[in-house]
Amino acid sequence: MAKDTIQIGECTVVLNQQKAQGIWEMELKAPLYLSDVSAFMPGQFVCLVPLDPASVMARPFSISKISVFSGSFTLLYKLVGKNTELMTKLIPGDKVYFWGPLGQGFLPKSSTYDEIWLVGGGIGIAPFVFYNEVMSKLPESIVRVFYGNRTQAEIIPLDLYSKEPVVITTDDGSAGYKGPVTDVVANFMKAAMGDKILVITCGPNIMMSKVAEICQQAGIECYVILETIMACGLNSCKGCTINTESGIKSVCHDGPVFPAKEVHWNELV
Repeated sequence: MAKDTIQIGECTVVLNQQKAQGIWEMELKAPLYLSDVSAFMPGQFVCLVPLDPASVMARPFSISKISVFSGSFTLLYKLVGKNTELMTKLIPGDKVYFWGPLGQGFLPKSSTYDEIWLVGGGIGIAPFVFYNEVMSKLPESIVRVFYGNRTQAEIIPLDLYSKEPVVITTDDGSAGYKGPVTDVVANFMKAAMGDKILVITCGPNIMMSKVAEICQQAGIECYVILETIMACGLNSCKGCTINTESGIKSVCHDGPVFPAKEVHWNELV
């Protein structure tokens, strides 16, 4: 994403509501002079200025939806600390300062694959709402969504366009398949031997590393959407660098989407 396409400004909160245990959804409307959200791509993110005065670093959030008509974008976020706690208290009309879209978006050609699998773990499902909406509108695409959580209370009701039902897993068996989502992905992959599949995954590093391993063993192409601590999101501070097969990369600038085979998982898990 070229820097001259990055928008910087003050957004207005349109909607901010709890969607599941510890998970919230917030819709933000960009100001009129920055209202072109059509430049946003699946896989990209925005940075929000922290609300907590004691916090100095920006917070990155995956873009989960856009509305070109209203000039707004939607974020899913998890309540994990003081800053996100303050975010849950925002009401329609409140202002939030942001910059984005950031990172390199990734939109595969659906005609190249028989199926595209989106594997999300916990809040890692956030970018796949956007992915699913865009890709399910393509007539030749078969999109499957795998969504793993610890328990039913943490499952976000997903407004998806996919023709295929969402495959739900929970660690405690309270909803869907019991066990880690990676086990179900492995079983589905055995049944789909011979099909040309692309897998994109986002979630805890240990989950993504397992998905990457399953895909490598099956000869399946796999991309991962990495999440890490960021201070700027603009490739200036170099605080989010990782080692890859192609050298040192910045998650905020070169990613957050990477080929799974490029990532040094032993350094992230």
